[in-house]
Amino acid sequence: MRIRFLFLPTILLGCLLFACQQAETTAQPKFAVVDLARIMRDSDPGKEGVKFLESMQSDMQNKLNDIQKKLEANPKDEAAQKEMQAVYMSSQQRMQAEQQNVVNVLYDTIQRVLNAYRAEKGYAVILGTEAAVAFDSKIDVTNDVLAAVNKQKVEFKSLTPEASAKADTVTPQPAKEDKGDAATNAKTGEDAKTADDKK
Repeated sequence: MRIRFLFLPTILLGCLLFACQQAETTAQPKFAVVDLARIMRDSDPGKEGVKFLESMQSDMQNKLNDIQKKLEANPKDEAAQKEMQAVYMSSQQRMQAEQQNVVNVLYDTIQRVLNAYRAEKGYAVILGTEAAVAFDSKIDVTNDVLAAVNKQKVEFKSLTPEASAKADTVTPQPAKEDKGDAATNAKTGEDAKTADDKK
């Protein structure tokens, strides 16, 4: 009888310890790290973004080369010199805007994949490797996220100057009309006030 009584508390103690370990394991938040620079560089959408920018840069370079030929034929051609400066400046500005747009599209795609991956795997936080001072390589999920990003269909569209020019002219019109109406109303109000003062 004594052996049975001693054996029973030992089993209960073992069960309690196992339950505590399980509770500690589930209570601890899960963390992971990801190399965002590698995903931007090595992912299929990242490579497509680079090709898109290179193609655009090639077209701009061809325009500059055509003007350069004019200048080589006639170095004193002031119109060609002005054209060269204008095309060069606008090309630089356009490329900066296009590069930023590609980065934004890629970042949004990667962020969407990361959010879905974090929720699916039950991670509390996924940090960038550059933000982590030190980490165990077991929590590096870059390969998994890279594979998920490669499945995404990303379309890069050029920021055409015509489209942005139209947007600039169309958008402010209601605001200008409102300001005009407000100015008219204010003037009408002033006229009415002046008339009242005269009375």
